Amino acid sequence: TIFIGRGSVMKIKLPEVIVDDTNVIVRTLVFFNNQVEQLWFSVDRKNKEWLATDTQDAFVLALLPLAMKVKEDIYLEGAMSEKLYYNLVNYYMPIIALCNPALSQVRIFPEELRSAIYVQSKGVTTGFSGGIDSFCVLADHFFGSVPDGFRITHLLFNNVGSHGVGGRQLFRERYNRLMPAAKELGLEFIAIDSNIDQFLPVSFRKSHTIRNISAVLLLQKLIRRFYYASTFKYEDCFVDEAYDIACSDPMAVHLLSTETTECISSGCQYSRVEKTMRVAEIPLSHKYLNICTDTSTGGNCSTCWKCTRTLVTLDIIGKAHDYREVFDLKKYAIDRNRHIGKILSKKLPLSKEIVQKAKEIRYEFSLLSKFYSLLYTPSAILESRKIKGTIPYRIRKIIKDIGLFRVRAGL
Repeated sequence: TIFIGRGSVMKIKLPEVIVDDTNVIVRTLVFFNNQVEQLWFSVDRKNKEWLATDTQDAFVLALLPLAMKVKEDIYLEGAMSEKLYYNLVNYYMPIIALCNPALSQVRIFPEELRSAIYVQSKGVTTGFSGGIDSFCVLADHFFGSVPDGFRITHLLFNNVGSHGVGGRQLFRERYNRLMPAAKELGLEFIAIDSNIDQFLPVSFRKSHTIRNISAVLLLQKLIRRFYYASTFKYEDCFVDEAYDIACSDPMAVHLLSTETTECISSGCQYSRVEKTMRVAEIPLSHKYLNICTDTSTGGNCSTCWKCTRTLVTLDIIGKAHDYREVFDLKKYAIDRNRHIGKILSKKLPLSKEIVQKAKEIRYEFSLLSKFYSLLYTPSAILESRKIKGTIPYRIRKIIKDIGLFRVRAGL
């Protein structure tokens, strides 16, 4: 054994494969921080032939944020990809340590490094959640004109932490809701379940790339290329402390590739508004768009920040009515001006894109929307020299008082 080293270390045992009537479970024991836990991934039994169980790539990547959080070097039984090892140690860990200062770089000690390629891997995949980002990947790599080797052949749906308090039940509900869309596309829709969310002491937003691609690496015998849908456009990406690891995706996603599976960050060439416009041209999205953050239901609530941001964009470009099957447009209309006001008040990149698009097409926001934007504008901005020169003190005082009431009332 190679389990020697400095102080406390993380040890990853050889994976075990368990087959039941419906599923295949690949699991391993993990020793860390003076405790022992079991990490597992599960897929439908019909996908057993695609599992890369002779490599630890999926488990090493999945557990990397934990090791970096508890500051333990990783010792693993068995082999891992030489390419993945090299990139993690030299390039990827420095990037995510910058993005999340709570993480420290660690060393990785595999028993074997392997550079073999799974020759049967020919699949081209992407995660399909039914959101704007994933539909945009389809617009480019299924509906668009691309070489055969880059055209999507399979869709993935992972349970790695995005389903919140709804957990496994919501994962299944969302998967079943999207299955008809995959059938209409004629693509196999592979579900990958895992208990990874119970392991990681790092929020989903700060680790979603790692979580999702670790599941992808379980299926290396199938996947030749994997597109990871981007969140931000290139101009808004950077490597530094961030609330969302997606800010570093164009610089980092390709570093999670192996000799067999190429990982590609897709979509950074578009703004979110441009993506929404592309997706709106896909009739399938009118029935299956699913972007909600509300984890109490598998559908769109039409009132959360993500639903309303999308609806405001669709509203501006004249496409909201096309999505009447997946959004409650009457519910949205009740607070439409307030939703727009929130977006007008924010300085986040995705909000600025919407305002910029409205200017380009000469879309006029209502006076009520503009008033709401002032209510949601921080007091410090209301007292800025620019605002002071255009809005009288008494009006600013009323706005701030209403804003204070709004905050206290949780509105």
